Formats: sequence, structure tokens, C-alpha cells
Amino acid sequence: MIDFIKLVENILEEQGKTKQDLFKNNVISENTFFKYRQRCPSLKTVINVANYLKVSLDYLFDFTSENHFKEYKEDKFHFYENLISYIDSKKISARQFCKDLGYSKDNIIRWKNGVQPTIQRLLEMAEYFGCSIDDLI
Repeated sequence: MIDFIKLVENILEEQGKTKQDLFKNNVISENTFFKYRQRCPSLKTVINVANYLKVSLDYLFDFTSENHFKEYKEDKFHFYENLISYIDSKKISARQFCKDLGYSKDNIIRWKNGVQPTIQRLLEMAEYFGCSIDDLI
């Protein structure tokens, strides 16, 4: 499991900020933040934190050492279309993709209907396709 808290703390330290800045600026509540010791945050939470810190998801999750931040807007996500494009470029079926990653085929249907994947799933897919998280969303 990813250590979201540690990743955020590293960025905060780079920027001369503290966790208290996140809480004080209503980016995330303290109680919610510390729940991520046991579970992964939602994509929405990660986006809120990334936008506040002005970092790309790839930079936040150590996929790159260069920060190519552009503000994230959920209504601008094209995850499902991008996913299908990556599946097609790999010349595999959606069924094979799900099998390779151990996902239920129902996930594809949910994503087609606009449900966003978890950040853990995005990280797995980025690794599988050899692309960035930002490219997927």
C-alpha cells in the first residue's frame, strides 16, 4: 500500500509547509488525513491535495522528479477514454486487461459510467501501461 501521508509530508517539507497548513486551509481534515495510515485516499482527495500543493500526481507519487503541474479539474477527466486507448494500443481486450491486473470486468463498466478508479488502481494501471498517472486521467 502507498504511504500517502509520507508522500504529502515530503512535498510539504519541500515547500516549507506543514500538515497544519493543509488542515487550516480546509484542504483535508486532520482526522481524515490520518486515516490514510490504513487505507488509500480517494482520487478526489488526492486531487484536492495536489491542487493545493500545486504538484502533478506523477510528482506527488514519485513517478517523476519534475513537477509539470496543471490544475486538475474533475470535469476535465477523460479516464475511461484514455484507458480504452491504452488497452487498444497494447492490442489486448478489456477482458485480458482485467485478468492481467486481477480486476473484475465490472470495474470497466463502472469506469465507463463515470466512476473514478481508486488511486491505488491508477498507480497499478500506470505501471502496467508504462505511462504516467496524469496520462491516464
